[in-house]
Amino acid sequence: MDYAVNVRPAKSGEESLMNEFWAGVNGDLSMYDYHAYMKLDSDYLMVAADKNDQPVGFGAVSKNTSDTVYLGNFIVREDMRGKGIGRQIWDAMVKRAGDMNIALDSEPDMVEWYMKKGFKYSSFKVTFYNVTLSEEMKKGHTQNCECRDVTEDLWPMLLDYDKQVYPTLDRERILRAWFSVDGVRVVVALRGNQVVGYGSIHKKPNRQYGLRNVFANDETVVETLLMELFNGIPVGYVVRFMKVDDKPMPKYIEHSVDMADSALRMYNKFLIETRTDKMWFASAHII
Repeated sequence: MDYAVNVRPAKSGEESLMNEFWAGVNGDLSMYDYHAYMKLDSDYLMVAADKNDQPVGFGAVSKNTSDTVYLGNFIVREDMRGKGIGRQIWDAMVKRAGDMNIALDSEPDMVEWYMKKGFKYSSFKVTFYNVTLSEEMKKGHTQNCECRDVTEDLWPMLLDYDKQVYPTLDRERILRAWFSVDGVRVVVALRGNQVVGYGSIHKKPNRQYGLRNVFANDETVVETLLMELFNGIPVGYVVRFMKVDDKPMPKYIEHSVDMADSALRMYNKFLIETRTDKMWFASAHII
């Protein structure tokens, strides 16, 4: 018999416990993600509470567009796993999504399970990596384009460029949420008056940073964006990122990376078109 829980909206302060759960499994989520999700959907975080109303698990459903929600990763406290709590969280997440299109990112061993649940559409696949900043990476390198921190006058150009990757989706609301949280830096790459790429990086706990989106015309632009985004990060710190599987590893970082898990973007009702020719580093959290 399943261990009965009450899946309810999160209360203020419980997000810290969620991050403790994720830190225990070396998860990629951090307070940065929590605050970005909250800007998109203040009711996104769900809690599985025991009979004493103490959290034993978490799930997330974020309304990203008018017709699509993103199901975030769900997690159960380590000592409570195998008791059916994850299944109850999943059922509550799907119920909250209702008839909307659901997007999620599946680990490889869960793809078949999600397909049986109706997630028959898939787009890009990413693999998770860590790169440790070295002395060599801090040396001067030739840059082939100008990099500028995003300002309000650059937003229209950034969004026009983003449209080349997500041609059917207006992502302004999504990107402004993820790019306006404290501790994030967004850089736009330009050649003359043309945007040729952009990327973001945010600070995480425990001497870590995280890349979210890095889109670029070609590998030389990616190299320049990485040099700029890594500028100011101390030697020995770790940057976590998710590279699209059909893209080569940039030479700037290829000697300092180690690989972790993979994820496949899946949908249950319709596919959101994604052109990956300019997508290099993606995110398992942003539609």
